[in-house]
Amino acid sequence: MTSFPNIDVIIPCYNCAATLGRAVESVLQQPNLGRLYLVDDASTDNTRELAEQFVRRFPDKIRLEILPYNGGVAKARNWGALQSNAEFIAFLDADDAYEFGALEAAASIFYFRPQVSVVRLALKPVDLAERYRTHPNIDHAWQYMRMTCGGNVVFNRAFFFACGGFPQDPLFCELGGEDGALGIATTKLGAIATLFEDVGVLHYCREGMHAERLLDAVLFGKNDERVTAEKMAQANQVTDEICRRVNQLKCGLNTEQIGIQPLRLERAEG
Repeated sequence: MTSFPNIDVIIPCYNCAATLGRAVESVLQQPNLGRLYLVDDASTDNTRELAEQFVRRFPDKIRLEILPYNGGVAKARNWGALQSNAEFIAFLDADDAYEFGALEAAASIFYFRPQVSVVRLALKPVDLAERYRTHPNIDHAWQYMRMTCGGNVVFNRAFFFACGGFPQDPLFCELGGEDGALGIATTKLGAIATLFEDVGVLHYCREGMHAERLLDAVLFGKNDERVTAEKMAQANQVTDEICRRVNQLKCGLNTEQIGIQPLRLERAEG
């Protein structure tokens, strides 16, 4: 019987006591789970206490990391990834849940397609507002969500860190979108496998969720006034910088000149 690799899961937690239990239970039922890292981003509700209860119940499976101040979802995700020693890591949002077998599906891709750097799982909306659900172009708009969301993605961990993790630029702390900046970069840098017709992530929708901004823009042409052309250019620069760094790394890794190379600098006079 084929033994697929285990996958560590990182859940960033901020004031998510109402939904965290559902997310954690969905992770624990995954056959290919390594460890689950809950990263409390200085919650002000009882999220931390709930997470501590899970750690006491499942000490071999769950680790709790507590950040001293609220630094945003990108920092929380990156901190969780730093704690893992697994070859493959997945990110799940605290208000979503895995379907049974989601991690096994991702693990099978990494096993049979070792050249794949990222697996994107199916992202299935639950309780999506009628104005979006009944729109004739919802499938097209939801494709943007599947390809840029941070909660349905599974990484080769080395590739994740080569990309620098989720960008923590102040721009994204203000507006969000760090998952999109990284997601777009990955499509330019590596092999991205999509499993959109299989088991995946249940994305529980609510009024005011971040996805509304994207769906409003794609379906109704309503753009957030805060997202100016200048800020879009800044976000694109972040994506470009991720690509530049990884391509530079590829250049070094692919060189035939391996080993120690003594060099001498010659400085111009004057």
